[in-house]
Amino acid sequence: MRIYLCPYCDAQLAEGARFCALCGREVALPGTEPGPTTEVAVATERQVATEVERGRNDFEPPMLTPRYGVSENPAPPSDVALPIPENIAAVIAYITIIPAAVFLFLEPFRRNRFVRFHAMQHLLLFGAAVIGLVGAGLLWMVLQLISFMRVLVFPFAGLMSLAWFFLWLLLVVKAYYHEYFKLPYLGDLAEELMSR
Repeated sequence: MRIYLCPYCDAQLAEGARFCALCGREVALPGTEPGPTTEVAVATERQVATEVERGRNDFEPPMLTPRYGVSENPAPPSDVALPIPENIAAVIAYITIIPAAVFLFLEPFRRNRFVRFHAMQHLLLFGAAVIGLVGAGLLWMVLQLISFMRVLVFPFAGLMSLAWFFLWLLLVVKAYYHEYFKLPYLGDLAEELMSR
């Protein structure tokens, strides 16, 4: 499955979308209905059909861009050449907070919107985890004062650790597959901090 990104704002597009859900601009993708600006998509679909008839099953159409003039406020380039693929860099940003912080300041990575978003989201998630650990520690101390509640402390701590691990694993997998997976509140805050 190919993932298409908006050429204006780098948002992930739904399959067959004619308009970007984030910036609202019209885009031409394979599988959309022909319109005045999607003639390029129809021509590419014909080219794919021709290549398949010739026996080339490995042919993939190029990522399409609309035939418009350049806008007055173009989005910053996200296709900056990186020493490693951007999805691998985003996965590395989730390993610890050190690469996430480095990617926010290191020159080729900080200009890439995808890597910067995942690095910022991981730093915010780490901050939320620290706050959660402090709250859990206080709750643990209170529950230790009540004798019959001491039994609940260890299963609760184990379930919370397991939940954090699966959340981290989900973010790593989504970053590996080039998806802008936003956590509630933290993902929106990460995007807001990136735009500053």
